[in-house]
Amino acid sequence: MNGFPRFVLKVSALAVIVLGTFGHIARANPFAYITNQGEDSVSIIDTASANLVKTIKVGHQPAGVAVSKNGSKICVSNPGSKDISIIDGLSQAVVNRLPMGEGPVGIALDPAGRRAYIADWYGHYVSVLGLEDFKVIKQIPVGQSPAGVIVSRDGALVYVANRDDSSVSKIDAGKLEVIATAKVGKHPFGLVLNTQGDRLYSANVESNDVSVLDTGTMTLLQTIPVGERPYALALARGAKRLLVTNQYDSTVSIIDAENFKLITNIDVGEYPEGISTHPDDRHVYVANWFTNNVSVIDAESMQVVKTIQTGEGSRAFGQFIAAGDH
Repeated sequence: MNGFPRFVLKVSALAVIVLGTFGHIARANPFAYITNQGEDSVSIIDTASANLVKTIKVGHQPAGVAVSKNGSKICVSNPGSKDISIIDGLSQAVVNRLPMGEGPVGIALDPAGRRAYIADWYGHYVSVLGLEDFKVIKQIPVGQSPAGVIVSRDGALVYVANRDDSSVSKIDAGKLEVIATAKVGKHPFGLVLNTQGDRLYSANVESNDVSVLDTGTMTLLQTIPVGERPYALALARGAKRLLVTNQYDSTVSIIDAENFKLITNIDVGEYPEGISTHPDDRHVYVANWFTNNVSVIDAESMQVVKTIQTGEGSRAFGQFIAAGDH
């Protein structure tokens, strides 16, 4: 992916979430919501049966996706229509669409599901949206062409990958301002935090590596070579295994997150992009853009155990399965 214009013209991302039980409590087997760029839709997968159960329409060329911790809210960014769609996790229906800047891409929710943080590729800022009154609280200037966004488990910090600056911004969620910026590899896109919140990983699409940052000091701890055009990341098995999608290789790199060593590369569908871990902390879902499907990886055996057909142009950018307590 050489720039956002291509991302907009050929993007669908994915959107995934977990349906809650009574009171919107995340189920052990949540639903995954996968955005299909070519159809302006979201495929809903029941992870208990690993079957596609429903498809719903969203905005134009959906890209980013975020699911609240308890699965009650799903937000999808639609860069083609410059808005976001909000899906109710219980009814599995779109309940709102809101205009949102010039190029909404990455999106993340705080643990309470009260705020959405939306990276605007063209505006070079992060919009903070209140999910109770649906009003933008603030636009926070960050680096050039912000893409991936992630929120710490306590909701106190927000991290943003600034693709064209090859940097990551750290935002204080209380003050709503950038408090630190760190250089990473070339053109970071996806981000993931470990369970403790002291390590941040960025997938750097043009340097073919992953940067590991100490979140306290925002210093670079390690650079890990992976496949060609790494896009997004997920952690599994107690945050001991890091999985990275490699677009051009059609593989997922599996890394030992304790010693920063590559364990293996496994084949998935063509042009894998979004990736998210099931609450069981073992199964990892990967959206494959060119083959219009999702690969399910067992992070323990390190094998693909299921392939699920979705819609045209399945991409998946963000946390598309509710994390629950994981």
